[in-house]
Amino acid sequence: MSGAKDFRYLIPDRIFKEITNRAAEVYPNIENYWIFADRKENFGIVNKFIVNPDLRKTKTHVKPRSWMRYKKSKIYNMRKFKQELGVDIIWQAHTHPSGNDKLHPIDKKILKYLSNGVMIIIIPNLPENDPRLRSGDLPLKPHLVGWYYDKRYTKKPIIEKMVFEIIQE
Repeated sequence: MSGAKDFRYLIPDRIFKEITNRAAEVYPNIENYWIFADRKENFGIVNKFIVNPDLRKTKTHVKPRSWMRYKKSKIYNMRKFKQELGVDIIWQAHTHPSGNDKLHPIDKKILKYLSNGVMIIIIPNLPENDPRLRSGDLPLKPHLVGWYYDKRYTKKPIIEKMVFEIIQE
């Protein structure tokens, strides 16, 4: 059974601007986040995000030094957030300063190891005249894309795109 089918992903405009502007601030680094959402009947509404303090900023994708520790840390943090914050949905997210909203091969390896999960990719807002853009780089239009991955019950993984709709509060 797919987790992404017939489910809508909503993000308030204010939070969308905060997270994409934060991604622009750390450009050209990759920064990791936790995104929290409330589940309603057939949709999730993002209500908050925080920087993931366990993973440091890097210039490139880096595979975990210990896969077991990575998985245990993720499970521990998700349980802790559910108890302390009382949230229904917790997603991991990170920036892609390249502007590519597809899964990087290391993202796929992480999801394959976890066997199921969601990875959200944040593209920063970098207009054409931004001084941080290097010569030849194209301007980046801000957006969020999620990827639902499930390999628990099938040989070939189910990978579905999660499109976030921006809503007014």
